[in-house]
Amino acid sequence: MRTASFTCHVLAVFLCACASRPPSPPTDDPTVLLMDTLRAHARTHAPVCSPSAALLQPGGGIGLERLRAAGHPVIVWTVNDLPTMQALLRRGVDGIISDRPDLLARAVRDLDANGDGTPGDLLDADGLIDPKRFDAQGHRGARNLRPENTLPAFEAALDHHMTTLELDTVLTADGVPVLSHDPDLSPTKCRHADGSPLSAPVPIATLTAARLQATFVCDRLLADRPEQMNDRALSPEAVAFAARTGLADPYTVPTLRQVFAFAATQSDAAHAARDPLRARNARRVRFNVELKQTSVKTDIAPAHIAAVARDIHDAGLAMRADVQSFDLRAVRSVQENHPGLRPVLLLQRRPTAADVKAAE
Repeated sequence: MRTASFTCHVLAVFLCACASRPPSPPTDDPTVLLMDTLRAHARTHAPVCSPSAALLQPGGGIGLERLRAAGHPVIVWTVNDLPTMQALLRRGVDGIISDRPDLLARAVRDLDANGDGTPGDLLDADGLIDPKRFDAQGHRGARNLRPENTLPAFEAALDHHMTTLELDTVLTADGVPVLSHDPDLSPTKCRHADGSPLSAPVPIATLTAARLQATFVCDRLLADRPEQMNDRALSPEAVAFAARTGLADPYTVPTLRQVFAFAATQSDAAHAARDPLRARNARRVRFNVELKQTSVKTDIAPAHIAAVARDIHDAGLAMRADVQSFDLRAVRSVQENHPGLRPVLLLQRRPTAADVKAAE
């Protein structure tokens, strides 16, 4: 998923414009029409609309209030600064996806939605974020705190009590869903297991899952993510899980099944004794699994959708997993072939009449 950010001076205009402009009738709005069309196809779960935060700015093209008035849940990506989180929370979004789960947890904890002077309106009786009221998602785990889509990143998201772990999947040569935002192993993110750098990107689709995990480690720190750290001492749970399961390194590219298994271990009796709230949250944590395209011109392969659905069902997580994509055809395929899974449509641009037609 791509990342959008806002400068703080926009926020006053952002809030004022949205508060003063009454929503247009939903039938005038192509985003509402598109989501209405997708909802009409739903057999079990109504779809979720997940727009870029930039689209919710004044003039951005998508009316949050219209979507919510039409009954469509809206989960926004990717918001990494506290003022924008606070503004979106006040506008009533259903969820936020963030590279900074620490800041998102703080924003939710401090929210006084009803104005009674007491914060915590989106928390349950134990002080955890109530997933029925708000969905706080750790983007690629905790992208700004740890290298993305890795076990340490998901450990960090669980440390901050995120209600959902958001992640990206691609397929290996032997059809195994593994975690990566990119179709290739990037030299800026990954290295050989022996410590030597990659001389060029390595297409994941050319590697079996076994070779991928034996040969490469993705623990490199990104220059534009100054808060990222990869010190293994900060990720004791990932270190222990890697040792138990035979992974070469905590930053080995994990399979989707391994991420599910890792999260499950975080709520066992030993963890519950050490940190009851963290374990309780881990026991109910959701997963938002993105199907990554190899390019904007390439459809998501049916085998990719089927493999992800299989792993979700095999783990018994159908009621705790969403499947998201920018590819409208993939979203429709999830609805048609895997109706037990909740689909999420990611939006980078304002939908058009052609999109509505394509969803029919």
